[in-house]
Amino acid sequence: MIHFDSNEEKYFSWYLEELKGRGYINRWEKIETSYELTDGLSHTYIKKMKKVDDKELTQTILAPSSYTPDFKIYWNKKAYGIFVEEVNVTKNKIKTEFICDSEGISIVETKATFDMGNMTRLVTLNIKFLYYRYNIYVNLIKVPTIFKNTFTPDRYLMTDKTFKPRTIKYAVRSLSKFINEIR
Repeated sequence: MIHFDSNEEKYFSWYLEELKGRGYINRWEKIETSYELTDGLSHTYIKKMKKVDDKELTQTILAPSSYTPDFKIYWNKKAYGIFVEEVNVTKNKIKTEFICDSEGISIVETKATFDMGNMTRLVTLNIKFLYYRYNIYVNLIKVPTIFKNTFTPDRYLMTDKTFKPRTIKYAVRSLSKFINEIR
């Protein structure tokens, strides 16, 4: 069973499963590996001892930092132009919700539409560092905004525990309806 760190991750996994079921993605996975963003800064010094040998100690000035995005998506070619575009290939403005690399892979970070604790600002900086250091682009996806802009997964229409109809404050579209509108 996959562990999700937030409801937004869980809801987005439903979105991915629906895309997978219709053949728009080949597979997806939850990312567990962190990327080292900064090495940090430490200082080594000698502490004088009275009755034993002096000790060499390390003082951390800047802690190293790492970042773990949420998902890796492996797109099927039929999703191109509908859900995803390969950066540096299209000559047109990118209008899809996702950008992928030359192998058809997107890395995704999910966040809530409401930015509690200003976490979007932090993740935006981490995304920039990751791109600078590893040349890996991370798509920042807001849930449920992605549902409003594309389609709402069927499972999201029901509440998590009681499976009663969820209150949704936007016009709900199915995946089929979204595809028909795009074409």
